[in-house]
Amino acid sequence: MASLWDNPHVSQLRSHAMEILDYMRAELEASKLGLNWTLALIVLLSIIPAILLHRWWSGRKLPPSPPAWPILGHLHLLGTHAHESMAQLSQKYGPVMYLKLGSQDSLIISSPEHAKEIFKNHDLIFSERPKLIVLDLLVTNKQGISFQSMNPSWRNLRKIFTMEMLSPKRLQEWQPIRARELNHMLSSLFEYSEKHPNCPLEVKAKLWVLTTNITSIMLVSKKYFSDEYEKESDEAKEFKYVMEEMLHLVGSIFPADCLPFLKWFDLGGFEKRTKILYPRFQNILTEILKERRAKRKEVGEAYVDVDLVDVLLTHQEKGGDVPVTEGNIRGVVWDAFAGGTDTQLTVMEWVMAHLLKDQRTMEMVKSELDSVVGKERKVEESDIPNLKFLEAVVKETFRLHPPVPLLVPRESTHACDVAGYVVPAGTRLFVNVYAIGRDARVWEDPLQFKPQRFLDGSRKHVDLYGQYPELMPFGTGRRICPAANMGLLQVCMFMASMIHAFDWSLPEGIHPDDLDMTEAAGITTPMATPLQAVPTPRLPAHLYRLPSS
Repeated sequence: MASLWDNPHVSQLRSHAMEILDYMRAELEASKLGLNWTLALIVLLSIIPAILLHRWWSGRKLPPSPPAWPILGHLHLLGTHAHESMAQLSQKYGPVMYLKLGSQDSLIISSPEHAKEIFKNHDLIFSERPKLIVLDLLVTNKQGISFQSMNPSWRNLRKIFTMEMLSPKRLQEWQPIRARELNHMLSSLFEYSEKHPNCPLEVKAKLWVLTTNITSIMLVSKKYFSDEYEKESDEAKEFKYVMEEMLHLVGSIFPADCLPFLKWFDLGGFEKRTKILYPRFQNILTEILKERRAKRKEVGEAYVDVDLVDVLLTHQEKGGDVPVTEGNIRGVVWDAFAGGTDTQLTVMEWVMAHLLKDQRTMEMVKSELDSVVGKERKVEESDIPNLKFLEAVVKETFRLHPPVPLLVPRESTHACDVAGYVVPAGTRLFVNVYAIGRDARVWEDPLQFKPQRFLDGSRKHVDLYGQYPELMPFGTGRRICPAANMGLLQVCMFMASMIHAFDWSLPEGIHPDDLDMTEAAGITTPMATPLQAVPTPRLPAHLYRLPSS
């Protein structure tokens, strides 16, 4: 995108201004005017560019916008679910909408066409992350991948993370860990159903243990959690508490981010909680890094990298033109923990909720699993490409319930044109993938759960990797989630295994029509009421037994 000064109208105005300046400078030198006149001319000359720019800028127009209140701007129009409020406003003011959220200029995009325009033409301009209080206080001062500016350090860390942790070869190396932890969960569910027949359990709690243990093993070679809280170590309990609290705070909206003067009041006590939590999180990382450095020193040159912390420490020791700092290591570890748990948990809980609400679709998933896998073995990762209907169910769930419905916000570094409107520098960008996923212009029967829409017709080849603007829950462009491949693999594998191994039903007395499908408030969208369900084994008992160690 050309800069403001490259605009032909501005260039012409600038040319005229320079002619005026040259003329006045010549007159000044010829007349030898006194100091007062000189100062007056300097002031006048400094005003001319501002006047010219104002004339040009005032001729441009911002995107459509609702009437705003003083100070608050449009904050009063946003309810507890900002993405829903923005979707409703876009019905009246259009898919390219300007909101003033307190003191913050914001651009709301609610159509696939304009999302495509943004990321195709202005991806670099909108590559910056906004300055948010929680990021400065909690997320290792924006030194990881998710929230750091796109500088050489960011490029280096993203390259390390994607090539050395998420390459096809690396993902295959992690497969035994995924299989082992998944088998532990299935065995635990079997034991629970035997001891407590027809008793419901919290689905998300089981999935939390599974996903967090896999993530922690990949990152720090430690398995922190068990299915029984009382058996967990003090270290594991502290880790679980800190991680859950941090994810909650990062998903919260700090009032002072929109109205900076409120920082003095700390409404909701967010900043106080953050300042208490941050040292506890850093202490956990300090112990992890201390133990690992001691082990590497003890083994010496024969030491082999086994996880993400090792990979980052090796790059730190090597040095190079773009060094990996201590803050980088801590930031990337946090990014991986947060991205490896919260978004996966959110979408898996919604998958199970929709299938429990729609038993016909649940039976179709089980029928496909029985056809592809049978009942004499468990699901394997090699089965996933053949489970087309399950894949469609996952896509449909992402369409209706994107885990981050406004994506992670971006901010413009320069002014630019979007759909013929002027967007000032420093504008915060929200792409409402929630609204796009429910747009009746794009989707037939958009509010209905219909996985079949991805099995034939124009949506058959739509995937989730950012190439199709109508369905991009992981974002797109330079800021797309680097772990999307692994996340989707795990979601499909875990859902396939749970549905294949167990018949799931709602607790006694709850009809599918009565299931609470309300979203929780926040940046992410888990179910407001955690899903409870009853597992009943449907495979031979020996398939649930863990192999002897």
